[in-house]
Amino acid sequence: MDEEVAARVELACLPGLRRAQAQRLIEVFGTAAAVLGADAKARGVRLSPALAAAIERARSAPAAPSLLADARERGIRALAPGSAGFPEGLAAIPDPPLAIWVRGELSAGPALAIVGARRGSARGLACAREFAREVAIAGVSIASGLAYGIDSAAHEGALDGRGHTLAVLASGLDRVTPTGQRGLAERVLSAGGAWLSEHAPGAGAHPHHFPERNRLISGLAAATLIVEAREKSGSLWTARHALEQGREVLVVPGPIDSDLSRGSNRLLREGATPALEPADAIEAVLGPLARRPVAECAPAASDAEGSPARAVLALLRDGPRDADEVARALGLAPAELSRILLDLELAGLLLRSGVRLARARPG
Repeated sequence: MDEEVAARVELACLPGLRRAQAQRLIEVFGTAAAVLGADAKARGVRLSPALAAAIERARSAPAAPSLLADARERGIRALAPGSAGFPEGLAAIPDPPLAIWVRGELSAGPALAIVGARRGSARGLACAREFAREVAIAGVSIASGLAYGIDSAAHEGALDGRGHTLAVLASGLDRVTPTGQRGLAERVLSAGGAWLSEHAPGAGAHPHHFPERNRLISGLAAATLIVEAREKSGSLWTARHALEQGREVLVVPGPIDSDLSRGSNRLLREGATPALEPADAIEAVLGPLARRPVAECAPAASDAEGSPARAVLALLRDGPRDADEVARALGLAPAELSRILLDLELAGLLLRSGVRLARARPG
């Protein structure tokens, strides 16, 4: 598979070869390695003479080996569809990337994409952060684009919930964009999350990269949540990609007189699912049995200030405990603890063996 990854990286780097053309060639020849290994005449039948010559030059002087070696030195690896660790969701979209570049750890579990306005309102930022926090506590990864505004709030919320978050960039992973988000990006990595891009190290963030990047954000997730989007927002492209990919689109409704909500409210009129509380997003990703009582949309609070159910999960984060120990630590009466434990079990968030309690989704 290493040969195929290198071949796909090579094709992705060829000037003048569009991704759709490369995908068609791979379908014809079977693999990217076979495309590069075929004789010039066989390729020339399907490509212009200029592109056939470019592939011939790539075969004689490949760029992929040095790119891959330099990336490894920076802690960046390349993955291709079919290789171990390549996200299943991305492999299934209509326009999958030839290869992706990853730094950090991808999550094998379900994911929710959260995107929205770059200049979100205080209400929108609080909603995005609280939704992401609650969804992360439920064991769902949060995917977003590291942009200012709603994207940042989504990543921050996942970090608040000590969950996994994935930043999808429009540039190579050796240059974080926007540059002012470097600190947040590093926190994503240090918390066990990842950065992802389909552009090789060294690539800048060009304008046409952003709508292409958005299809990866939605493609990584089982559902996409829009929090505040103007009528010509890039977030609407993410929603369209999600629909084309057969994924659910959820929207946090906004005031009808707010420009920030015109685009997102229009999605609701067109049939998107209203997300009135984080439980709606959790259900969209994990199914109806995952519904559980959650806090109203508000600025993030600490575990001590949150719901008792959240406090129980936080206490079990470091490992299993006895029910009596949990009751003493949180000052809960046995009847109250039993009710909370039942809710968590029904939501699929808790495992109970006798008096021993453990989180069903560690993190």
